[in-house]
Amino acid sequence: MSSGRPAYVLPGVAILAFVAFLGFALFRLFLIEEDMRDNVDENMLWVTTQAQVASHRFEQAVGRQALGHPHDAPSLRLDVLFSRLMLMDEGPQRRYLRRVDLEAPLDDVLARLEAIDALMQLPAEGVAERARAIQRELDPLMTGLNRIATGVMKEEWEATGARLDRYHASLLQVIAAAVGILICGLLLTCLLIHALRQRRRAQRDLMAHRDHLEEEVERHIGRYRQTAEALARSLKREKGVSEFYRSFAGMVSHQFRTPLAVIDSGLQRLIRRHDDMPPAQRLERYHRLREAVAQMTRLVESSLTAARLDGDQVESRPAACSLTDLVAQACRLQREAHGEARLQISEPQAPLEAWCDRSLVEQILANLLSNALKYSPPAEPVRVQLGAEGARVYCRIEDHGIGIPDEDLPRLFERFFRSSNARGISGLGLGLNIARHLARLQGGDVTVSSVEGEGTTFTLWLPAATGRNQDVEPR
Repeated sequence: MSSGRPAYVLPGVAILAFVAFLGFALFRLFLIEEDMRDNVDENMLWVTTQAQVASHRFEQAVGRQALGHPHDAPSLRLDVLFSRLMLMDEGPQRRYLRRVDLEAPLDDVLARLEAIDALMQLPAEGVAERARAIQRELDPLMTGLNRIATGVMKEEWEATGARLDRYHASLLQVIAAAVGILICGLLLTCLLIHALRQRRRAQRDLMAHRDHLEEEVERHIGRYRQTAEALARSLKREKGVSEFYRSFAGMVSHQFRTPLAVIDSGLQRLIRRHDDMPPAQRLERYHRLREAVAQMTRLVESSLTAARLDGDQVESRPAACSLTDLVAQACRLQREAHGEARLQISEPQAPLEAWCDRSLVEQILANLLSNALKYSPPAEPVRVQLGAEGARVYCRIEDHGIGIPDEDLPRLFERFFRSSNARGISGLGLGLNIARHLARLQGGDVTVSSVEGEGTTFTLWLPAATGRNQDVEPR
């Protein structure tokens, strides 16, 4: 135990350092973003500038009125100036001015504004005298605004410089954290390579030990007979697994070769004769290429699902689902994807509720429907019936296709098995195997009945949602 414990210390420290560097870099970037959003200085500069402009316009309006221009309205300009100064007197702006020691000039400006407002309330007689009185109050007000604007500008320059310094320091820290992340990643990579080498060395030692054990078994055959038989069974199982994956690789490579050849030849023909090819012929070529791509996609999805089933990575999360809605959606998707109008659904008189995993049932239905359409003539309909028996609900899919020979029915759900009369049709032999596995994973099953040359019927059985279904016959 003591010799094995240090092997986990260094990787653990590297992972913790990696997480720490990454968290620190994200935190610094978050602080930079928050700092960039702070635009109080710019808002204050805008408000102060607008107040200065309003004061100048008010001064001009008072002067023009004193010169006898009756259309000027100093009161309107005063209201604009008043609104600008009230913005500076609000909470965030006043706190900002208090922080930069400009609250006293603001109070003086507001006092001058009150005095000007009182002068504006005097009678219109003696306009020139009132204008001079307003000017005596307005000059200090404008001086105070200039002082505030100068202070805000200075504070903005200083804040901008400080912000740039913070950004530079934060950038250096983020770069340092990125370097730390890179170092931790390299360290983890080295540790992984070292662990793989140790594993390879341990496998060689294990093989050597097994050889030695076999020699001991041969010398002491009576005592170690059970051990030898166990090893033989393990080797046989390992050989079977290897054969399985070799068959899988060969089947996949063979099935992929056909659509890839179709795609390659079709593209070459389009490249060579694109300009000379009629639109209808080009459209036909495009459809063939799409069908080849769709075939490859189905092969990949089936292969991945089979691998997930082998690795126990498929889980069922059952819930009450409407089997009627699931079947209707699956048929609609088949029509939209392949332009098939042959699907005929016989819905039950009452809604059917199944206790199942919706996503797994969708995969099963898609496989059974696509098989029924693929193995039946284009002019023949495919009938879909829904119903319930006791504590189970079912979806029955019936086609009038090539059917399945009696001798092939017992092996139909085996992996990679294909019926003898379906060898000329593309497929991996995985779909039905996957469908039955997914159904049984949910407490259901997939069954089949068929007559060669007349058609095939597959039935998906699922547990009924408790208290939801009675025995319902399809219409």
